[in-house]
Amino acid sequence: MTETQIVKGIVLSSFDYKEKDKLVEVFTLEFGKITAVLKGCKSPNAKLKFAFQPFCFAEFSIVKLGKFYQIIDAKLIDSFFDLTLDLNTYYLSSLILELVSVSVEFEEQNPYLFLLCINALKHVCYDNLPADLVVAKFCEDIMNMLGYKINYQTCSNCGMPYLGKVYLNLDSGAFVCQACKSENCLQISNQAFSLLKILSNTEYDRLGSIKIPSSVARECILTICQNLEHRLFKIIHSAKFI
Repeated sequence: MTETQIVKGIVLSSFDYKEKDKLVEVFTLEFGKITAVLKGCKSPNAKLKFAFQPFCFAEFSIVKLGKFYQIIDAKLIDSFFDLTLDLNTYYLSSLILELVSVSVEFEEQNPYLFLLCINALKHVCYDNLPADLVVAKFCEDIMNMLGYKINYQTCSNCGMPYLGKVYLNLDSGAFVCQACKSENCLQISNQAFSLLKILSNTEYDRLGSIKIPSSVARECILTICQNLEHRLFKIIHSAKFI
């Protein structure tokens, strides 16, 4: 008999599977990212129909069945419902979930990223922090976690301090000065580059003190998403809604 295991996890996404079932991608504290079948959840009176919704943070009872897990039961910890009330907040928060998904392989345990994700969502949902700044910092943290720590002080190619325009070298994933830019470089505004530098040295709970146009924060997000796409060879679909 297959042993039932209890895990804490957050739903990243779900897909239709058979007539009344869903395949649910869950990022768990214990096992990392898993795919689980949720049977009968599309029925109108299904007990666990909440358990396939993105942002569902719950204690899941799961069993391993072949290449998938199956969700037997779920006890809701937090639905993060308020993230869905504003369209911009919803899109930005959805990007957090997708960044988690593309940053880890299946069954790759990563407690640091799990806590980072939950805390980022809490900061947006309950602490009334600017969602775009939270997501921009989350993007920067993802880069650091993956080993692509950004040098904001000097050009990664010549080692000289930045004096004029700054570019992201999509081949190397590092920032370079105007003299060192090559064909596959993306210019970033000085405002956005400065914001990234500030975010790298600012804790989440202090983000509310940063006063900057939303367009600058979104430029930071899109720049790092492009960088991640080139580093990971994956498309970040949520970025097109930012």
